[in-house]
Amino acid sequence: MSKLNVLVVEDEIITAMVVKRELEKMGCNVLNLATSGEDAVRIAKADRPDLILMDITLAGEIDGVTAASEIKQEIDIPIVFVTGYQDSVTRERAARTNPLGFFIKPLQIAQLKDLIESNFEIL
Repeated sequence: MSKLNVLVVEDEIITAMVVKRELEKMGCNVLNLATSGEDAVRIAKADRPDLILMDITLAGEIDGVTAASEIKQEIDIPIVFVTGYQDSVTRERAARTNPLGFFIKPLQIAQLKDLIESNFEIL
């Protein structure tokens, strides 16, 4: 079995490192960490991960929803949004990118693991 290659997009570095550690415990390979929407787009296009965990509020000019839209225009990578915002406008914007999932922070690792196990044959 090959490892699931994941891009973690999170502007809070401590949160990103915790998520990275938990993904690695699950047997995933974290290809890279991005802190801005612009970095997420660039890295996704270059590295072609199997999955992207995307925060919505990011450093930089574009947010996670816009970054997801730009990525999906070129490549079909499953995206899971992880955000502290659960208002209907944010959810509707995110839903238009056809995400694999939408989690509210704090991220529950067990839920993420269930989502990965049910959608990928690597764990």
